[in-house]
Amino acid sequence: MHPSVLLLLLCGWSASSHSLPPKEVPLLPSTNKSAIIDEMLCLLENEDASLDKQLATPTCIRCTNCACNNTDEFIEQLDKLESPCMKIVKSDMTKLRNNCSILKKKSAHENSCTEIRADFLKFRSNLEEFLKWLIRTNNCRNIVRDESDLVGSSESSCSLLQKYCRDRL
Repeated sequence: MHPSVLLLLLCGWSASSHSLPPKEVPLLPSTNKSAIIDEMLCLLENEDASLDKQLATPTCIRCTNCACNNTDEFIEQLDKLESPCMKIVKSDMTKLRNNCSILKKKSAHENSCTEIRADFLKFRSNLEEFLKWLIRTNNCRNIVRDESDLVGSSESSCSLLQKYCRDRL
């Protein structure tokens, strides 16, 4: 984009946003939840599959009534993993839960949501399937990733993997 066009856009954006409260000021560029979900899928796909942990994993992955419970369970289990990349996935799951309406709704049928104990491969597979289901439901839109999220990991291997995932998208 030509510098003068960018300057004009920024000046016009700046002038028009003075009356908006800070949280409503549009950010340039914004990332949507699908992009964050795609990055999460990339991080999961590239995680070391030899993790020797038994984790609880939801069994009703594509069930709207269980979406809130499933999200909470995935977050709880991700918290048990020490990998820096899985900490990022956990943080992103929390962002999705806080910003995606389908993940906020507690259901009267939540007692029918079941889980099993499984190895990391099965847990990862179920989490990937859950994230792909979220993309298909199209209920998760317009989440903005803070600058601190982009720089958040000091672990070089995960930082490089995050960069690879973002560049791939």
